[in-house]
Amino acid sequence: MKKVIGKPGQSTGNGGGIYQEHGPRGGPRPNYATVADNKPLPPTSGPNSTWVQVSKTPNSKR
Repeated sequence: MKKVIGKPGQSTGNGGGIYQEHGPRGGPRPNYATVADNKPLPPTSGPNSTWVQVSKTPNSKR
């Protein structure tokens, strides 16, 4: 699986799912967020941190 990296406030587009916060040097932090498709990523706990996708939600057939 390709690593999907996003900054706070960036739209997830079609890649909604579970995201884990990573610090400025790339180290994982114990902070997770579940974000739906086409929604912005939440703020991080520190400056220069990013969100890395851990798990992608399946597409809805509705």
